Amino acid sequence: MKKQFIVSTMLLISTISWTQEQVKDSILPVNLSEVILIGKPTQVNQKQAKPLASLEEYLQQSGRIDMIKRGGYAWEPMINNMATERTIVTIDGMRIFSACTDKMDPVTSYVEISNLSEATISSGQEGSCHGPTIGGSLDLKRLRSTYSELGWSGSLSSGFEFNNKQRIIGGMVHFKDSSFYADANVTYRKADNYKAGNSQEIKYSQFQKWNASVISGYQFQNKLIEGSVIFDEANDVGYPALPMDISLARALITSFKYEVAPKSGLLNHWENKLYYNTITHFMDDSKRPNVPIRMDMPGWSDTYGYYSKGKTKKISTIYYLM
Repeated sequence: MKKQFIVSTMLLISTISWTQEQVKDSILPVNLSEVILIGKPTQVNQKQAKPLASLEEYLQQSGRIDMIKRGGYAWEPMINNMATERTIVTIDGMRIFSACTDKMDPVTSYVEISNLSEATISSGQEGSCHGPTIGGSLDLKRLRSTYSELGWSGSLSSGFEFNNKQRIIGGMVHFKDSSFYADANVTYRKADNYKAGNSQEIKYSQFQKWNASVISGYQFQNKLIEGSVIFDEANDVGYPALPMDISLARALITSFKYEVAPKSGLLNHWENKLYYNTITHFMDDSKRPNVPIRMDMPGWSDTYGYYSKGKTKKISTIYYLM
């Protein structure tokens, strides 16, 4: 009984002491239903250790993308270990169909890292926004000066890679005012044959490429009109893993977009885009020695497309026509 009394007394004292130490907070709690952070996003070329790194080097950092390398140029991306037949690669939602039957010109080979702001990777059926897919999708978002400061800005960069003596030079110019923005950039690359272990030269691994891009838009009230053009051309591209090279790979990718953010009604965002792209691709084995049968194979691919995409606060509806 004595021990029980002592324990009860100690518990009572500690309870009284703990109660006395409580202090009422003078600041009342506020329950937040939504928090919006506004800031300037980091561009793709600024996330790289090398500002003029290739797009393939950037994409292979993702755990969901692997690369099939047939040389030093135009690596083929595989999403979730599935080939391009089971995946979709788009540029700002635009479908592009390559012109090569041997997959020597994936869609990613026709853009540069300086053209893009981010790459959105979706797995499985969640990537079926712009067409049916099994493995997933990769959407390359164009670079815009939407969040840039007003006025003119620009940059000029150059680089050199010792293994294949690749010379790189690139420049970009941005302009933005209260209602208009424009972005233009140019990149040029030229590489010789690269070397493997023991300084062994890998023949037919050279390439030369230049890329130019322009995008501009005009904003008025709650509407946006935007036009975009990408021109890419590669010459004298070698593929040491294949019996054939490329003498010319050229792409012209254009689009026109109308976007509106209704202030009332069911939709709070509505985007319409009309686009056209054309691919010219010449496979050429004339520089290869001891070829039993010459098989120069030119190819062309033209794609016309349109899509309309709307969003609400609770659901999103997408209509796609091509």
